[in-house]
Amino acid sequence: MSLISRGLEEAGIPSVIVSVMEPLSSPSRPPRQLIRKLNIGATLGRPGDADTQRETLRRMVALLSTADAPGAVDRDA
Repeated sequence: MSLISRGLEEAGIPSVIVSVMEPLSSPSRPPRQLIRKLNIGATLGRPGDADTQRETLRRMVALLSTADAPGAVDRDA
């Protein structure tokens, strides 16, 4: 996904990678990365969990809006 993200960025399209496994996603240096403590396969949140899904999307948009340099990361506490 990071390679796709970098390709989008080169075309002028901002992107955010959402990952639940930072050791796998970070080495490829995505332009922006949101690390969530969620289950594999439910990266945005479990089915039917609209609150978690909205929170993930809110944080993705915030990262797009506030990241001032490539490599920005937002992690769950």
